[in-house]
Amino acid sequence: MNPSGRPPGTPPKPGLPTTTEAFVPDLSEGAETGVYLALLELLDEGLVITGDEVVLDANSAACTLLGRDYRQVAGRPLAELFPSEEAFLAARARVLIQGEKRGTLAFALPGGGERVLEFIAAPRLRPGIHAIILSAPAQPGAAVESRSRKAIQPTRSASAASEGSADFRAMYLACHDLLTGLPNRRLLEARFDDSAARVRAQHGTMALVRIDIDGFKAVNRAHGDHIGDAALQHLAHRLKEAAGQTAIVARERSDSFLVLLPEIDLPSQAARAASALVASVAQPLLVGVCSLALTASAGVALFPQDGRDLDTLLRHSRLALQQARRLGGNNHQHYDVLADDPGFDDAYLESGLRDALEQHQLLLHFQPLVDARTGIVQAGEALLRWQHPELGLLPFRRFIGAIGDPVLLARLGDWVLRTACRLAHDWPAVAGGRPPRLTVNVGLEQLIHGDFAERVAVTLRATGLSADRLELDLDEKILEEQGSELSATLDRLSEIGIRLAVDDFGRGLSSIPRLRRYPVKALKLDPALVRGVGKDEDSEAVVEAVGSLATTLGLEIYARGVEDPGQQAFLCALGCQLQQGPLFGRPLRAEEFAAFLASAAQ
Repeated sequence: MNPSGRPPGTPPKPGLPTTTEAFVPDLSEGAETGVYLALLELLDEGLVITGDEVVLDANSAACTLLGRDYRQVAGRPLAELFPSEEAFLAARARVLIQGEKRGTLAFALPGGGERVLEFIAAPRLRPGIHAIILSAPAQPGAAVESRSRKAIQPTRSASAASEGSADFRAMYLACHDLLTGLPNRRLLEARFDDSAARVRAQHGTMALVRIDIDGFKAVNRAHGDHIGDAALQHLAHRLKEAAGQTAIVARERSDSFLVLLPEIDLPSQAARAASALVASVAQPLLVGVCSLALTASAGVALFPQDGRDLDTLLRHSRLALQQARRLGGNNHQHYDVLADDPGFDDAYLESGLRDALEQHQLLLHFQPLVDARTGIVQAGEALLRWQHPELGLLPFRRFIGAIGDPVLLARLGDWVLRTACRLAHDWPAVAGGRPPRLTVNVGLEQLIHGDFAERVAVTLRATGLSADRLELDLDEKILEEQGSELSATLDRLSEIGIRLAVDDFGRGLSSIPRLRRYPVKALKLDPALVRGVGKDEDSEAVVEAVGSLATTLGLEIYARGVEDPGQQAFLCALGCQLQQGPLFGRPLRAEEFAAFLASAAQ
């Protein structure tokens, strides 16, 4: 029973103090809570249930054996029950890595000293959940207590003595790197299995980041192995700090590290984490009298998107790391399926795209643009996808770089425009009585190819979509172009009644002087700036400056890539109510998007 009389797994009532009550997750899997509680309390032995190195629950017998109050056990880190971190690591190695089922463990007493208890373990009772049954030793002499905790505070040798020095060292070395103290590949594999099971059950994501120190061999050559080893110890500490408490940082070999990020809600979180890891290495490092300037390269692979087992993720993170090194190092790259097979080169993809137009391999997804104040969908952005016969579904960014023929780019753009207008014509009305607008990205090659304005007008007549429901998003670099024909085309589109917006605005800001020259009605913030809101002061300053500029010029401002409510609130305060991103909905297939609009209108 929890201190307040609540059954285990029952959260505190709203408004009640929670500082002294640990919230313990319900592990009863739908069983009646009273039965679950009765089973716990009827046991004469102590029962401790753990997950992610936290005590999830414990019965009264366990608390008595550990000499602690329930609040000092449930919801607390498992490591707090042991005399030292090394003793905890050794126990973890024995029970969770080696799979030892029976034995004895020394636990720390709150008032000082240790108590040795016998245990029976059931590792991986459920994915990530472990059960440990504790009991007093059969022989009273096995229990050791001391009034002076300092007298027996385990150093490595003292802890080794209590566990048996040879066994302790063997257990520790079995799952840790001796130089840095970090987990090794074996321990990472065990933690990966548990994390992967939870992610599968929750339909979530996690990331594996492989990090190599750029040119580290030169450090050993110039300063000696002792400086190199000390530098690696410092870097291991930095990486642990940068990765955060939930991450597992392991040393694979020499100057190569692996970081498992088990709690990733969005791929962009993995990118930010990898960026922080790379930045931590780049900080100046003083080792003895040697000042070192080091950098790192990192490769990121996501589970399950880039691999469903550790070996696959390791291989894919290595490929991403190699790409980071090809780009000069001191950066991170995400695994790209195209980089995994050099046979799929640009020529192959460009040739395949010509056939894709004829063989109906192209399709559109739509992502909602929402009024963040009301939640009403204002528009849907058309996003091109290629259902490749060998590579699967490819987003536009995966193959746009392979297209060198401007005529092919224009043909693809026109296909997207025609198809999107036809589909958007049948969208149902939402709140306000009108269907949402359609937004379509337009490239420079499309604008300057033939009479683009006339092609758009023909498309509108053929599909029946009204001009005021179409918005064309122009790449910011288009505004850097000069020429009367381009200007006339944009003016003609505006006269038809089509709305023009500048996409990914804020990357260079060099197009600001030309905004007044063209009939632009809105600016769409670059997602890279939006991702920085709430995390980076420079990004926030640029977003505020763009918001002020848009107000001065009488332009609307949109935000793409909005991920969390903090970003939503910050942008709304700037008058940027139209927002798009994972917070409001992922891209959907055409039929799914139409169904989404229909359900939102009800």
